[in-house]
Amino acid sequence: MFGANMELPNRLLSYNTALSKYNAIKPIRGRQDQNSRPLGRRGNANLTIRQDPDTKDIIVRLYHTDIIRYLSNGASTGFDGDNNHIEITPFASSTTNRVMWSILGPHVNTHWADRYQGLSHITEVGGLYYNTPEFLVVAPKETGWEIITGDKPIEVPYLNRKEGRQALKDSNYYTFKLWLETRIRLGLVEFSHRWGGAYDWSPRVAMTYLTEGEKGWAEISGRISSSVPLEAELRSLREAVYKSELCYDTETVPYFESYNAFSNAMKQANRVGR
Repeated sequence: MFGANMELPNRLLSYNTALSKYNAIKPIRGRQDQNSRPLGRRGNANLTIRQDPDTKDIIVRLYHTDIIRYLSNGASTGFDGDNNHIEITPFASSTTNRVMWSILGPHVNTHWADRYQGLSHITEVGGLYYNTPEFLVVAPKETGWEIITGDKPIEVPYLNRKEGRQALKDSNYYTFKLWLETRIRLGLVEFSHRWGGAYDWSPRVAMTYLTEGEKGWAEISGRISSSVPLEAELRSLREAVYKSELCYDTETVPYFESYNAFSNAMKQANRVGR
């Protein structure tokens, strides 16, 4: 297992460098596979480097996944005569990100994490952030590293406030609010004695109760706390409605131009339908 202090390899930024590194590592004596050699700590078989006997590509493997392939002549991706193309296979984990940074950073910086809906395999190349869900091929250029292929358009959700206001109407939020205020004036509501902040509604549950009519409204009022300002409780309910998919449109972009744009899109994507 790799720990926080795992031994990481040095930069391998070209086929020739990777080939030299491979040739410099002695195979582990006694192992049946003499082609696969340890790239990190010598006794650790979780990170290895090997040469494909047919294509002569140099391949870096982390655990059971080939994450980097240095193409010997580019033939496998149609780039004849170019030996500087590097094929990368995304795998969402913090360990993979650390290994990728050690080998290809800062030219290629991976942001692979499965907790981001639809944005789990974002890869930074040349200061731009691309969606690379299956693979990518990069190449060093005189003007800086570039992505050659593998990037897909990015669907970025954004709140459509007009649709949000319509969703509040369609979900009966305003009718519920009037019903609740009327029952409060008549002394017909008994709130809970829950401590803490406003109730954390999910879009699905909030929409279900709001559209059920008085039966669902009673469920909502039963979760409102007497120790929390009513406006805070209602705001939490409204925000849950705003997070429903009905309130969001999408904008298609080829890539993110900055980390802030990427970060904001991640936050927005994880708000929808939570």
